[in-house]
Amino acid sequence: MITETDPLAKRLVTSAILIAVSVYTIFFATPWFFFLVVEALMLLGLNEFLTLAEKKGIVINHGLGLFFGALLPLSYFFPSESLIFVIGCLAIFVFNFHRKLREQALVSTAVTVFGLVYVAWFFSFLMKIRYLPNGAKWVFYTILIVKLGDAAAYFFGKAFGRMKLVEHISPKKSVEGAIAGFLTTVLTSLVSKVYLPHVDTIHLFVMGVAIGLLAGLGDLAESLIKRDVGVKDSGTLPGLGGMLDVLDSLLLSIPFVYYYITAFPGVY
Repeated sequence: MITETDPLAKRLVTSAILIAVSVYTIFFATPWFFFLVVEALMLLGLNEFLTLAEKKGIVINHGLGLFFGALLPLSYFFPSESLIFVIGCLAIFVFNFHRKLREQALVSTAVTVFGLVYVAWFFSFLMKIRYLPNGAKWVFYTILIVKLGDAAAYFFGKAFGRMKLVEHISPKKSVEGAIAGFLTTVLTSLVSKVYLPHVDTIHLFVMGVAIGLLAGLGDLAESLIKRDVGVKDSGTLPGLGGMLDVLDSLLLSIPFVYYYITAFPGVY
């Protein structure tokens, strides 16, 4: 018998598994295991994005998209982001030279390259953060404050949400939930002083505010894509929708964290 608590139970079980894997990967795994986990999560998210584009009727070369996406996290070891994008764009253009695709050449190329930037490149910044001084703590910090903000927005919005946030994009998101998520992100950032004692409180506050906003925008951005395609979830991850649904609020936040902490060397 299926009860109303089943979706929540699935969400909690799946979340617990992801948390356990994340903590092990961040603090205890070898560098190559960390790289492989980043690759796996990114490729799952990118595959879901490309599949969503195909559901929209856009011709996508899945193989090329995933191949060049898989190369981007490697750019930490071999600085080559620009080269990967140049060759990737060229390869996608050549794919679209096919006569039958001439009417979709621009859209196909643009959407595939956007997927590489939005999912693969943004998420690959985790590699760059991880190998900074105190990198493991910064990866943990980023995931922790974003995901606790997500959880607060979900549970508080579900219990107390009355005012719709952006109903035409995501009917279930509420203003109350968004505020709860934002405040939780800021407060969790400030509390992170416990394991980041060398970081001035003002930096943690500024980062908390910025990440609180970026995480919310990232969540809405992915909801906009799904709404355009006409699907509820990006994949079939039990209780959480899909991997892209898990990563959405992180995708804009991760590059910000990298650029912020490297702009202030005393921070990292």
